[in-house]
Amino acid sequence: MLWNYLKNEMLRHQGQTVGEGDCSMTFEEIVIYSEIFSEKIKNELCCGIVCISEMSASIALLSCFAAGVTAVPVSMRYGEQHVRKIIDNVNPTCIITDKYGDLQVIYLKNNRYILPEKHPAVIMHTSGTEGNPKGVMLSEQNIYANLMGIKDYFRIGTDDCILITRPLIHCAVMTGEFLISLVNGVRIRFCSSHFNPSETLKQIRIYNANVFCGTPTILGILSRLSKKSDKSFLDTIAVSGECLSRNSAEKIRQAFPYARIYHVYGLTEAGPRVCFLPPNVFDDEPDCAGIPLKNVKIKVVKADGNDAETGEPGDLWVNGESIMLGYYNNEKLTESVLRDGWLCTGDTAVINENGFLKILGRKDDMIIRSGMNIYPQEIESAIKSDSRVREVLVKGVYREGRGTELEMVISGSFECIDDIKKLCIKKLPLYQVPSRITLVDDIPKNSSGKLIRG
Repeated sequence: MLWNYLKNEMLRHQGQTVGEGDCSMTFEEIVIYSEIFSEKIKNELCCGIVCISEMSASIALLSCFAAGVTAVPVSMRYGEQHVRKIIDNVNPTCIITDKYGDLQVIYLKNNRYILPEKHPAVIMHTSGTEGNPKGVMLSEQNIYANLMGIKDYFRIGTDDCILITRPLIHCAVMTGEFLISLVNGVRIRFCSSHFNPSETLKQIRIYNANVFCGTPTILGILSRLSKKSDKSFLDTIAVSGECLSRNSAEKIRQAFPYARIYHVYGLTEAGPRVCFLPPNVFDDEPDCAGIPLKNVKIKVVKADGNDAETGEPGDLWVNGESIMLGYYNNEKLTESVLRDGWLCTGDTAVINENGFLKILGRKDDMIIRSGMNIYPQEIESAIKSDSRVREVLVKGVYREGRGTELEMVISGSFECIDDIKKLCIKKLPLYQVPSRITLVDDIPKNSSGKLIRG
């Protein structure tokens, strides 16, 4: 069982702590508490985790592992509607919550949970802010395999402290931050409030956190606000979740010159980690996602079904023991992305001459304008190379009689829209220049720090 492995590793570092606010528990105490609490759910099939505190959610997750019960993490930070969509999608047999204080179990009668053919340890839901979320089923073996792949390259240990600010509903947080920290004996601090850059930097200083994982957007904000005293704090950083431009990478490096920076890539369906860029080449090729984990295979496939040559773009396919079992109660969707043991990621990518993977953008986000394929991230990356730009988001909008138009929302140090238009004309080919540009103070983000493309 996955729990046996986690338990043994945690007891090797039994005095290490997990904390949030004024609450703190040792690894040993968490093991004992999780096993006791697991007795309350051992006869259940599937357990929703709906907690206000991420520390509570982490203990609930471990309790599910200990009981061998499928866990469905849900984040209150996404709002009640999003929580209801996930719960309604899976219909768990019970819910663990801290809504009324201590952790407690709410048993659900007349649930409609459909028992999958293969037992999932977790059903993780993709983090869309609109539409129906997809339930990604990951087995214990999927999680274990990905942990081993991350453990092989991610250099964190007992002398480190990680600050986790994003919710455990994200697989990158669950596996790539929380579980890997337990396995490596890292001191863990949770922050369950909505992202507040000033508060994040404050907690980094208070708890001497030296490890932090976040999106380019989050790290970009922290880079702008960080002081000279912050430069020696964070010495290990992992960047993921969005395409990283060279300009954004340079700003992160300037803010944290002594940090070991990993640019990593993954997706929930892959457990999540697929590739990582070794820190020693981050300054040279920061916009690349690097090389696959040792237990992962990748290939780039062209539209004609043949493998792409070096430098040729195509669809990214991934293979390995961490690839999901499938989507919960959606065989048709599962068959559309899992083929002969390979996962079609939906990302457009290229492998460069140095053998590094580079993500060009989501195939789903691809915009066809005047017969040209346009990737929003490609435009955003070019515009971000200007030092005046803080954040930028591009999307395609279909208008009757006009076809698809490009719209840009941007924040930065600009006097007027004309300045931004001149920048676009300078940086972009004509067919990529947006038809509409909106200058804002801040672009809305979801709870994980990603810009909302809705």
